[in-house]
Amino acid sequence: MPPRLSIKLDKQDGAFHPGETIFGHVELVFPDPKRLDELTLSLGWDVETPGEPHSVRRAPIVLAKQVQLLANEPRVFRFELPAPAGPLTYHGHILSVHWTLRAEAKLGWALRERAEARISLVAWTEEERALSVRSYRVGPARQALAYDPGPLPRAPLARSDESRGIEHPIVGVALAGATVALVLLHANPYTRVLALLLLVGGLSALFAHLPRRTLRQRLGPPQLDVHPEIVRVGDILTVSVAFRPTRAEALSELTFSVHATEVAARPSSEPDEPRIYRHSLHVERRAVDRGRLRLEAARVTVIQEMFRLPETAAPSFGAPHNEVRWEVTATARTADLLTWKESRRILVFPPG
Repeated sequence: MPPRLSIKLDKQDGAFHPGETIFGHVELVFPDPKRLDELTLSLGWDVETPGEPHSVRRAPIVLAKQVQLLANEPRVFRFELPAPAGPLTYHGHILSVHWTLRAEAKLGWALRERAEARISLVAWTEEERALSVRSYRVGPARQALAYDPGPLPRAPLARSDESRGIEHPIVGVALAGATVALVLLHANPYTRVLALLLLVGGLSALFAHLPRRTLRQRLGPPQLDVHPEIVRVGDILTVSVAFRPTRAEALSELTFSVHATEVAARPSSEPDEPRIYRHSLHVERRAVDRGRLRLEAARVTVIQEMFRLPETAAPSFGAPHNEVRWEVTATARTADLLTWKESRRILVFPPG
């Protein structure tokens, strides 16, 4: 009979809530007498993705040390450990998050036996949370309300329409200056053609920046605000934009949107060419009524909309090169067809 190492959970469905205690046991059976040097148990999660895989393994706990095992005699070692605060088990379109218990038995310096068991980390529901209250004075543990979305990628919480790359005015000035220098040096005709191209590119970069900068100055600049920035599914999110135009303006359009996206990236050998996978999970757009789009000169005008996140929405999740990303975007367009746009990341927690 081959060696047998197995993990058994007290809960048959293997589903646990954050902060709940995981009870179970590890069973060992060997056909020959063995000396068990150490038996450890660890809990970890991993991301199944078309992009860059990622896994996290928590520090193991020691269940037994220096135990003599008899032949064909089952030995059982009980364990209990708290379920973590997150991230939750997730089965998406391009991303999946799995939690795994792993037992490892060390028998001498060369022999190792391992066993794994999947568990599901699920959010508390209102009913389950209410049943966990022991009295009207005692609520659920803090772990029931906490959530860990994972190591979120380092990215700015706010993104605006500020110019980047070749549209930056410094680039335009530099290219125009290089053109003047080439002309003053009395270069040959081929160099003058190159100088002309640089001049056109520099002026284009400069003029591409001016309308955006002018629009921001005309409108205030606009200030996007989201409240709260950490919101639970099923709750209300308030999005607002404050304008303070230098002169009276009548916007032709103002839209707000809330969207969730699965994002997975596969790093490339070329740093500027990673492969990105995206899948839209939720999109809600709302256009502001035209009657609210008149902005008075030198006065602050605040326009806001409220969104209720779906109760079945996926919470935020983050890992290197993998993410369930929630964003809020505001887009304003003037009568002369200039556009201002800004986005802000938000954190969405499970119900609680």
